[in-house]
Formats: sequence, C-alpha cells, structure tokens
Amino acid sequence: MNFYVTSGTPDYMEKLVEKNAKHPLILLHGNGNSVVLHETDKKSIFAVPRNFEVIAQKGQFEQKGYFTFYNMPIMSDERPVFEKKALDVISSLNTNDGVIAYRLLRPIKADTYLFIIQWGGPASYEVWKNSNEYKTSFSPVFEGTTLALQSMFNASAYITTYSAPSKE
Repeated sequence: MNFYVTSGTPDYMEKLVEKNAKHPLILLHGNGNSVVLHETDKKSIFAVPRNFEVIAQKGQFEQKGYFTFYNMPIMSDERPVFEKKALDVISSLNTNDGVIAYRLLRPIKADTYLFIIQWGGPASYEVWKNSNEYKTSFSPVFEGTTLALQSMFNASAYITTYSAPSKE
C-alpha cells in the first residue's frame, strides 16, 4: 500500500481536500501548517508528496482526534535493524484503548521513516507518553534516546502533533 503526505498552509490544504472529495483524504492542522494524508494502492493525487510504503498498520484513520508523527531519519544500512526493532515495539499499541489507528511508513526516496498514531485525543497520548512502556521500550527506538540506537539515526528524531478538524 502506498501512503502519501503533503503539507502547506491551512487554507491551501482545506481547498485541496475539497477539490478531491472523492478520495479518502485526512486533513490535519498543526502548529502553523497543515498536512493531508492519502493512503491508496494507486499513484498520488498530490503535486509534491512525500512517498511512503506501509510496513505496519492498525485500523483506519478517521477525520477526528489527535495525531502524533514520529519522524526518524535512519541511515540506509541500518534500515533492516530499525524496522525489526520498530515492529517489535509497536505491537504493544494494538492493545492500547486510546489508539484509533497507526501506520509505520518506510520512505521511498528519502531517509526519514514516519510513524503516525491517531489517538482519541491529546489526553490519551499524554497518558501513554508518561507510561513506563513508552519510556523503556518505545522512546529508545523511535526517538533514539539510547546510545546504542542513536547510531542508526542520520539526524535527531522529532515529533510533530496535529488535530483533525471534524467533518461538518
């Protein structure tokens, strides 16, 4: 499955979604910018997308809730090791009631993996982020917080958050 992400100003992204209403797009607003997500087995409808391949998933993204994006620039020779560790860690999210859906995405023409998690709301994310499981298992792999895993990253990992405006 192909996964595409594009970003821009809120007004432009809202117009893009309206113009392509027949496609299953998810519009998200963040701090100063917006993104649109498109998951399909076809080519992208976006002019300048970030292209990914889905390597792990749960559920279907919905136009509601709170989203966290884990951006992880991984060196090419470390990709298999990173993917194995990531797949081992994310299985614990399958039983988290606060998680609506997630996608672990392998970049097609770049080095930055993307892990998108849709939460029921920011409180669900905060509870998980403060959990032992997050600190001991998830954070080391997805944020490179241990010396052993930092060597896989080309640059620092970072997190962005977005809210999904409800459909009217």
